[in-house]
Amino acid sequence: MDNLNLYEVLGVAPDASAEEIKKNYRKLAKEFHPDKNPDAGDKFKEISFAYEVLSDPEKRRIYDRYGLKGLQEGAEGFTDASDFFAQWFPFERASTGRGKRDGKVVIKVELTLEEIYVGGMKKKLEYKRQKLCGKCKGDGGPKEGRESCEACGGAGRATAFTFMGLSPFDATCPACDGRGFTIKEDMKCSPCHGSGFVEEKMKRDIVVERGAPHMLKVPFVNEGHQMRGGEFGDLIVVLAQKEHTLFQRRHANLYMHDLEINITEALCGYRHCFKHLDGRNVCLSTQPGEVLQHNNIKMVRGCGMPDFSQPAICGDLYLKFKVKFPDNDFATAPQLAMLEDILPPREKIIIPKNAEEVQMTDYRPQPRQQPDDEDGQSPHFEGVQCQTA
Repeated sequence: MDNLNLYEVLGVAPDASAEEIKKNYRKLAKEFHPDKNPDAGDKFKEISFAYEVLSDPEKRRIYDRYGLKGLQEGAEGFTDASDFFAQWFPFERASTGRGKRDGKVVIKVELTLEEIYVGGMKKKLEYKRQKLCGKCKGDGGPKEGRESCEACGGAGRATAFTFMGLSPFDATCPACDGRGFTIKEDMKCSPCHGSGFVEEKMKRDIVVERGAPHMLKVPFVNEGHQMRGGEFGDLIVVLAQKEHTLFQRRHANLYMHDLEINITEALCGYRHCFKHLDGRNVCLSTQPGEVLQHNNIKMVRGCGMPDFSQPAICGDLYLKFKVKFPDNDFATAPQLAMLEDILPPREKIIIPKNAEEVQMTDYRPQPRQQPDDEDGQSPHFEGVQCQTA
């Protein structure tokens, strides 16, 4: 399953647009739908799964970067991975050792850029984990209440299949959780309801390290779920960075959102003050005579985020300027003449004899209607009829 290429399944390129993916999916779904092609049930399921991943921007981003394994293991905080895969591979989920089966507990903690920049602050976490029931010692009930599991015949293992029903393998039986037996309904242990496990509320503190990267996984050994053998899994705390109103972060560098300046500031000098992530005020200014071009990018060295591996060293701060020009008729004719004396001369244009002089107007694009997927009609010709003799 890990080698399955979802783009090949839908017959599209890795850089295919959402419309191309949707169009190919519709075409293949019609061709391989079980009602039309009864022997293509597995193929139809494969197509549907590929479309569900690639049509979702978040799932597609995780798949492009980490493959199917990334979706399964919750890469970059993809917290819905277990439930998502359980819809498609209920047996495989039981066999891969995910979730409670390997004892792992994953908690996502959201942090502001300010908290990550300063570091050292303590976060209090509360979570629930499973532990063996103290009353029945994890058996789920008394020995006389045991019945051989019908799903696995008492073996505790069952034959499962990888994606699309290929490659059968031996997996832990999901019906009895590998015990080989179930407990009669009227003899199930009351605290654990026959499962052998009860919930335990847990608390723990975590100190945010300065410059911690987005989606950093911090493990705490033996603080996860307890497993049937008595051992405990790990607690994994994922540190997720919240969006910021002023900055964007890329590793140790910061990018300030576009700074809008007027033509006077662009030509005659610019000064701007802002509050940095640690609370200090920082002021920026241009040199006398320096002109800021539209889309100009400036850098302030050492004014970015702390480097996680070397917190005493900071990355850089990048700023992009957007020059806003004045509205029409902002100056009188004499003022414009004075301005023209100061600014660089404009290009001299010789108008040819008998030239046609035309007036320009502002262009305001109209929203286009998307072409219909079924008939492929172009929006350029909507409402246009051909003349007949």
